[in-house]
Amino acid sequence: MPGEGPILKRILEKHGIYYGWTMVILALVVMAVCFGISHNCFTLYIIPVTEKFGWQRKTFSIGLTLMYIMQMAGSVLTGRIYRKLKVLGIMKIAVLIQPAAYFLLSFARHLPVFYLLFIIIGACCPFLCFQAFTVIIANWFEEKRGLVTGIAFMGSGLGGMIFNALGGVLIDKMGYAAVYRIYGIVIAAVAIPIVWFLLKEKPADCGLLPYGEKPGADGRFFHEQIYGSSWAEALRSKNLYLLLYSALAIGFATSVLSSSIVTNVSDCGYTATYAALVNAVYLGGVSLGKILLGEMFDRLGMKKGVVIALVMLGVGLAGMYFASLRAMHLMIVIGASVGCAAGTVAFPLMTQAVFGNRDYTALAGLLMAVGNLGGCIAPFFGNAVFDTTGSYRMAYLAAGIVTALTVLSSLVVKTMKKPEA
Repeated sequence: MPGEGPILKRILEKHGIYYGWTMVILALVVMAVCFGISHNCFTLYIIPVTEKFGWQRKTFSIGLTLMYIMQMAGSVLTGRIYRKLKVLGIMKIAVLIQPAAYFLLSFARHLPVFYLLFIIIGACCPFLCFQAFTVIIANWFEEKRGLVTGIAFMGSGLGGMIFNALGGVLIDKMGYAAVYRIYGIVIAAVAIPIVWFLLKEKPADCGLLPYGEKPGADGRFFHEQIYGSSWAEALRSKNLYLLLYSALAIGFATSVLSSSIVTNVSDCGYTATYAALVNAVYLGGVSLGKILLGEMFDRLGMKKGVVIALVMLGVGLAGMYFASLRAMHLMIVIGASVGCAAGTVAFPLMTQAVFGNRDYTALAGLLMAVGNLGGCIAPFFGNAVFDTTGSYRMAYLAAGIVTALTVLSSLVVKTMKKPEA
């Protein structure tokens, strides 16, 4: 109700600004530190850690795979967990554990200890990042959900871009262990106050309605209209399996592209500095690509949004295939910026469009988990292709074929509209 709730809410109301936009900005910031640091800065430590302890790079890199596996497992479980426990309550526990585990990486001296801490960090991510904010955004926004999802999820890319650049300088000056400690403190200092004191799970907690919803006859109370397929009904629907294929394929193709930009451009004869620059421009571009893709979903619908994203992904893969030509690097950046955004933004929006909101959390979590599985498979596949052929080109060709098939599957799937109240 107007005049109640946080001071910031009252200030925004005076200027006609919906308080839910504050939740979007808070989500972006939490994503930037909790995912942007924990996952997107992993490669910063590979060389200094492996050189200090004499380990193979691929052995240490298993830690990143473990984080994604835990994220995948957590994505499947979130639907059931959120039926019994509050999203924000779990977030408050996870936000204490993750920065502590990240800080403790600075003291690790043995691979099993690194692996254990990476498992803990990865297990916290679904309850702090994409899955948690998928639910919170759905609570706060009935309209503009695509745009809002894109803005919130762009935090992971922005955080990766900022903290990678800063971390590289700090590691050179202070060593990797100091950076683990600094970034652990950064996660805690930023995310804990937001999750514990600022974030609100539902607009009803502030006396508000979801953005785009009109008040009931009493002008105050809102009861969400439940519609769509139940979990059991979805399992019997071919639409679910078309979406699961799409999620697996999108996760696979986007990861094949994004995980090899630096190495592929370098292998084509360009300097490591130039390759890193191409990757940095991509990371900045994909952040904007998430907003653009979300807006396309809102304006054009799920099918057209997915098809456009997949076409752009194909453009990026073509650029990688012909990366020996400098002109193709622009194709990499433009194509990947929009196409790879589908790897996070598309899954919750596809779920809502096809199955409604009845079992939205569980089904969106399943799609995210399968997408993560595709992302886990891709690096192993790409490296196996490189070891066999001496090039990533066949991996890009395979990803391109998978992407083309996904265009067909996205056109076949049937969507539903929210019934009139």
